[in-house]
Parts: sequence; C-alpha cells; structure tokens
Amino acid sequence: MAEASARPARENGEGFESLTVPRRASRAEMVAEAVEDRIVDQKLAPGTRLGSRSELGTMLAVAPSTVSEAIKLLESRGRVVTRTGPGGGVFVAEPGMRLRLARTMMSVTGSEDEVAEALAVRELLEEAVIAGAAQRGHGRRTLGPMLRALRAMDRATETAEFYRHNLDFHAAIADLCDNRVLGAIYRSVLELVRSQEPRLRLLPGQDEDAVHASRLEVHQAIADAIEAGDVEAARTAAAAHSLHDPAATGVDA
Repeated sequence: MAEASARPARENGEGFESLTVPRRASRAEMVAEAVEDRIVDQKLAPGTRLGSRSELGTMLAVAPSTVSEAIKLLESRGRVVTRTGPGGGVFVAEPGMRLRLARTMMSVTGSEDEVAEALAVRELLEEAVIAGAAQRGHGRRTLGPMLRALRAMDRATETAEFYRHNLDFHAAIADLCDNRVLGAIYRSVLELVRSQEPRLRLLPGQDEDAVHASRLEVHQAIADAIEAGDVEAARTAAAAHSLHDPAATGVDA
C-alpha cells in the first residue's frame, strides 16, 4: 500500500499471515493497532518475534520513521520489547502492570453506580498523579499528548466534546506520572469511565462557555506546573481542579 492506504502483508513465517492496517488515526497509530490486533487475535506468546524494524516496514509498506513511532507506542502500552544484536528485533512483551490492570477492569460491569465509584476513585488519586507528573523532567515531545489534548479542549464547541478531550488530557498526565503503578491504576480508572461514554451535565442556569473557560483555566494551570516541574504548583492546581469539578459532572452511562 501507499502509506496512506491499507493492504494485507505477506506471510513472514513468524506469526503474521496477513496484516491489514485499519483506516483511522495516524499512520503510526494504525500500524500499532494492526500489530496489537495480531498479537491478540493469534494469541501470540510473550517472546514471539514479530520481525525486525525493516521487516515490519516491508510487511506494512510504511516508512521507517512510521515503524519507529509505532514501536514506541507499542512499547509505551507494554505490548512489545525490542532487542538488538543477532536474532534481535521486535518481540511480544510479557503483560505489564497496565495491561494486567486493564484486563482486570474489563471484568467490571460498567453500571452507572460503578462508573460513579470510578469517578470517586479518580478524585482520590488525582492530586498524587498530577504531582507525580510534575516530579519528573519532561521534554516538549513527551508533553505533546497532554498539550494537544489541552488545545483540543480549547477548540471544543460542545460540552460532550470538551469532556472527551478532558479525559484525554488526564490520561496523558497518567503516562507522565513518575510512579508507573499509580499512573497505570489511574489510567485504567479513566478507561472504565470512558468506556461508558460519560457526559458533563450543566446545572440549571450554568453557561456552557463560562464553564468551559473556567475549567480550561484550571487545566492550563495543571499543564503549566507539570511543564515547569513545579510539584507544589501542581498540587495547588490539582486542588483547584477538584474544586472546579462540580456537581454538574454526571454520568449518563
């Protein structure tokens, strides 16, 4: 395929019979999803060799830079590991903490009560996660997902859209947290909430634009504190966020 389209890949004898890249998201995300789907569908065991970077690029007909970006995505999700030297390449990883937690969270039914409980757990973890994200030094590229979600919140024209990007913003912060177990737990809670397509409900008399503006200001303060590596400012912003997470936030599960 040209890099913008999808085409099945030829068999390489190492677990891939055909590989079709789904038509959505970025090219790297499409490649990552295709590899992830193959690992799940074929029940590939940890340690299974998926191929070298160049072999994966050939199978998927994408550029080396796209393969590298996709591998980074898969590594961040705990799906693959890379090894150098003879016999090296990209291999299926042992299930990490985040993946094990995600599987556990899938057993939760997602009822309205459970989603409300998940929101309560999120609130208990929030300050520690935000402070943990500020604890580490981050380059601009690492901060990219958080900053992009913040810009998307700013551009949102509807409350439902605003809240979706709000969840993206906090998921990105979980990935920045210096405590990986805490970040994985927090992200799993967010995924449970997201799976039920929650809605931010305005209270009678509230102005949508005013609510968005005030909440955006609070989230900007969080982003600024994390970018500056200022833990105390991050804690202050997290406390303000809790105060600005009003009773108007409800779940239509």
